[in-house]
Amino acid sequence: MTSAKTVISLLSVFFVAVSTAWALPQRLIIGMDGISYRDMKALQEGVVYTNFWGVVRRHGFGLDEGYFPVSRMVSTFPSTSDVAWTDIFGNRPLPGYQRTFYSVAANSEIAINGLTSTMEHERQMQWQSESDLTRSMGYIYSVHVYEYEVREMVNSFWKATGTNFYAYVRSSDDAQHMDRDVFTLLCYMDQKLQELRARYRAIEGHDLQILIISDHGHNHAGRGERVQIIPFLEKNGYQVARSIQHSNEVVLPTSGIEDWIEIHNSPSETERLAEKLVHLKGTDVITARIQPGRFLVLNSQNERAVIDWDAMSNAFRYSTVNGDPLRYGPVAQALGREGKLDARGFATADNWMKATMTNHYPLALQRIVRGLTRVTLNPATILVSLDNHYVHAAALINAGSKLESTESTHGALDDINSLGIVLSNFTSTHDTSTDRVAGYFGNFSGLREYRAEENGAEWVNKPEQSRARIKRDPFDWSYKSLPNNQIFLRVWSPDLARAGDDTLHASIVKLSGASADAGPDPVSLQPSVLHEQNYTFGPATSLARNFESAYERIYPCPTNLSLEPSSVYQISGWAENGGKSAARFEFSFNTDDEGKPVAY
Repeated sequence: MTSAKTVISLLSVFFVAVSTAWALPQRLIIGMDGISYRDMKALQEGVVYTNFWGVVRRHGFGLDEGYFPVSRMVSTFPSTSDVAWTDIFGNRPLPGYQRTFYSVAANSEIAINGLTSTMEHERQMQWQSESDLTRSMGYIYSVHVYEYEVREMVNSFWKATGTNFYAYVRSSDDAQHMDRDVFTLLCYMDQKLQELRARYRAIEGHDLQILIISDHGHNHAGRGERVQIIPFLEKNGYQVARSIQHSNEVVLPTSGIEDWIEIHNSPSETERLAEKLVHLKGTDVITARIQPGRFLVLNSQNERAVIDWDAMSNAFRYSTVNGDPLRYGPVAQALGREGKLDARGFATADNWMKATMTNHYPLALQRIVRGLTRVTLNPATILVSLDNHYVHAAALINAGSKLESTESTHGALDDINSLGIVLSNFTSTHDTSTDRVAGYFGNFSGLREYRAEENGAEWVNKPEQSRARIKRDPFDWSYKSLPNNQIFLRVWSPDLARAGDDTLHASIVKLSGASADAGPDPVSLQPSVLHEQNYTFGPATSLARNFESAYERIYPCPTNLSLEPSSVYQISGWAENGGKSAARFEFSFNTDDEGKPVAY
């Protein structure tokens, strides 16, 4: 009898262990791109509107389904996807606000293909659409792609384990750009989640926790008039260029159809140029970094104010000079009456947030300062927020958009562009911002450790890596042991956990540069290969033992590395494992004016 009881006891332990190992995630976290607080709030309350088919009534994500009232999540400025999602997950800032950006170190505008490239926040998802074709179709068959993404997200969830399951739905943003009905999109998601929850409850015996977050809003303002920024700059004596060699040259990275503008210029020209931009038709607010810790704010009525920033205490002071471009004067007075201004007139970021969450320009002081200093590794000197009836776009993109209905965009400083959502069925939520939301949800633990699963490499340095706000990878801690002002090659691959040899082999090919006389191949339009060099990297740098990673290596540059300044190169590398090549990677990079690889 005792033996039988022992066997039964052991079997019980075994089946509990098996069921635990194969348990479905407890929480589904969905990043829905571009869902506005205004729209989700209306849907929760029930919305009636008219479209082509007549009167439509919509209701979703209601209290009757177990959801709490939606909260605001204030985006970055500019209120755009890549910088906002990076901020939400506390990752190292990206090189630019968008995938066409200006690199200070390279002194060059750099363009990355937005359809074929993948940012860190996307790689961290357990599910996201990785198909280049699907991404491109998001701007043509928006609703079909959106429904496909939602279905695939649900299908992928049933195969998952772990506590949290992270999914990213990109086409909710694409569809709104293309003037698709956001309430129809949201109701489809609601329906699929109801079905998912019912099946989950039947299997697990309890409800699935759902958290939905979004990165920014959408203005739904109709087709905007294109601002004539380039003719305006030329009329005022400036020249748009890909690099800044002279004081009258500016770089104007542009990607997509946006209601904001970034300008990179010689610092000596910043205040003068900002003052001229008040006369550009379509501007709403002009912001500029005029000194370390001091920022200029202007508007189209030529009202003027100054923001002072105490970086040590993250406190801000708002001083009106002529008028009140942000309408923050009464807010500052109220903070003073409440005793929340110090002797210098500064209030903390949290106090400004509480006082301005429902302002037309929510959290404007913090967002302007961070937008011009922190949300990217190469911040602009001037950021312009446009009136919602105007857009900034490259000429070809603007012309192409007329072939399809494009009625909404985002990026500006105001509330309808800036307010994303936080929505939950397991806890009440709070109005927050992209740099604060992670603190409410355990810093979003359990994100996919993509470096342990795929091959890749990048140039890194110590100052750049220190900018990661939430530490996740071992390197987020161990980078501190690196020397300052040196460039290292960071390589990751599951192969490295098995590779016995530390040596890395690399081929570096010059694609173009200041001294290059070869253009692209006339048939393939691919960059011409000018010359190739082979290098050996290794041994890898020793890092703090507690933070070493089996699937990562950090290599110093070879002492004989010789590259031309201000050029574009491609590096292809591999490690050796038992006589075979492993951990293969390839990427393009720029060099600075000394011929050193540029990390960002």
